[in-house]
Amino acid sequence: MIKFIFLFNKIGKPRIVRFYDNPLESQRITVQKEVSNFCLAHSKQEGILDYKDYTLVYRHYGNLVFAAGITEDENELAVLELLHNLVETLMKYLNKVSEADIILNMDKVHMILDEMIIEGYISETNQSRILAPLQLLDTVRK
Repeated sequence: MIKFIFLFNKIGKPRIVRFYDNPLESQRITVQKEVSNFCLAHSKQEGILDYKDYTLVYRHYGNLVFAAGITEDENELAVLELLHNLVETLMKYLNKVSEADIILNMDKVHMILDEMIIEGYISETNQSRILAPLQLLDTVRK
């Protein structure tokens, strides 16, 4: 199970934070800080690390870091590919993935995450099906 997905910049400022369980607010803040420090301390572009009760899977993209905390029953490589698929899906929809694009389109990023992950489990990986609701909304808004 995926416990959390974080997206933060190179100085550790969180941009997207999504928990799939319900930790206390103080635990959320602690986990966010520790995970960002943990990922930024390692120079590798991607990695799979043990972190407390989780396995931490992360990947650097430009000045952003995508990280997921997973339980031991989840496949680490599948989650690493999920993070890559998330970036590709964002690129397909936003044309590029930069910190500014994430901030300006935060609602759409959350919608994409909602399509890909439900209750901490991977539900959809097909980019066309992930983007269909967003494209429909864009059509209605025009």
